[in-house]
Amino acid sequence: MVIELSFPSELGYEVVARDAVAAFARCIGFGKERVEDLKTALSEACINAIEHGNLLQSDLRVHVTCREEQDHLLIDVEDQGLQVFVPGQQSLSIEEKIAGLGPLRGMGLMMMMELSDKAEFVSGSTGNCFRMTFYRHPSPVSQKLSV
Repeated sequence: MVIELSFPSELGYEVVARDAVAAFARCIGFGKERVEDLKTALSEACINAIEHGNLLQSDLRVHVTCREEQDHLLIDVEDQGLQVFVPGQQSLSIEEKIAGLGPLRGMGLMMMMELSDKAEFVSGSTGNCFRMTFYRHPSPVSQKLSV
């Protein structure tokens, strides 16, 4: 089963995507805690697509595709890529950022990686595409993106 959403690059629409995908996840048997993780991570991914990929240009679109696979969901968030994501060098930990050793920006990406079972940038058809995998029950060894 697949659901697809498309919305303008305007802050606030991430809530629509978050709520739709959360309802879908609940319908296919995801528990409350996993749904909350998914909602937070998806909101962050959509906000990143709006702000960073599409540079807040409301005439551009963000596309969210959510696919049910055997025991997990694959969620793709794709922007139109006015600004292409280029992974930085070794990123600082949250503790290092809080200690003032670097900018606080970039914590959303860290949060998305921690809340999902797998997180990565994949080739998109029009721009940046961030893919998250959520298992119904978190896997003991998650595969995280290294940025």
